[in-house]
Amino acid sequence: MQEDNIIQRIDSYLSGQATPEEEKALQQWFDELHMPPVDDSMEDKVQLGERMYTAISDKLGLTPAVKKLYVKRSTWWKLAASVLSAAIVTAGGLLYKNRMPQRTPVAKLIDVYTRKGQLTKIILTDSSIVWLNANSHFRYPEQFGTDRTVYLQGEAYFDIRQDPAHPFTIESNGYRTQVLGTTFSIRSYPAPNVYRVTVATGKVMVCRTQDSSRLAVLTANQEFRFNGNDSTELVRSVHAASLLAWKEGKLTFEKDQLSEVLVSLENRYGQRLVLQSKHKATMEISGTFDRNQSLNDVLHILSKVYGLRQKKQTDGTICII
Repeated sequence: MQEDNIIQRIDSYLSGQATPEEEKALQQWFDELHMPPVDDSMEDKVQLGERMYTAISDKLGLTPAVKKLYVKRSTWWKLAASVLSAAIVTAGGLLYKNRMPQRTPVAKLIDVYTRKGQLTKIILTDSSIVWLNANSHFRYPEQFGTDRTVYLQGEAYFDIRQDPAHPFTIESNGYRTQVLGTTFSIRSYPAPNVYRVTVATGKVMVCRTQDSSRLAVLTANQEFRFNGNDSTELVRSVHAASLLAWKEGKLTFEKDQLSEVLVSLENRYGQRLVLQSKHKATMEISGTFDRNQSLNDVLHILSKVYGLRQKKQTDGTICII
């Protein structure tokens, strides 16, 4: 008999509303407890009550304190009904508490934003280190629980403390990147709609957030790229140390599309750049620029090497032609 039925039939019996069939079913349930019959002495009934109270509590998975019950019933199973009623009253809260879903405390989330031209270092509670690049947003829990999940929009470099029991997961732009302990970078700006994971050391797995389908498992000096403009995905070999040198102030491009390069330059220098020649958006650019070079210097070099022209508008916007 299910717990709900037991409690319901006990309530019906004690209120005098139980049918003969319900009384019979209730008596059969008590018989299953293998409680011995007793004589009419009150002392024996008290002792039996204590034993029944313990047996019934164990049957229902309850752990209430045993209390002596002095009741007058004509049959031992009616005494048991009274005992069970007391068990329900004194331990019912525990019975239903075990059924109620327990709320998991929600960790406080911390949001970090960087402006154009700004680079920020974040140390997480597990001692992992995050370098947040310019014009980015990073969200993480104040304290990690059973997992280590963070959220990124923009670009960040991760140096993750190894903890096999608690994988580190980054949710970003519809993708999930999971690691055990490694150094890598994720680039996920809304424009130009390109998602990149570049691994310096260790191993990471890239999945789609929507269906958890695995897209790639990357090791050192590999990069996963998704281009949302043409929905292409690829894994390529790169020199990760160079590509991740932006946290030291350098900008390195290895066959990156011009549209991506302009976003990096705009974020670094805080100057609005607009590509007017849309057919040049996929032009592949390679080169390294250090922190001492001005935007004008970089654009001058790109113009010479790749045949680009630039025009400055009255509002300060630089158009690339």
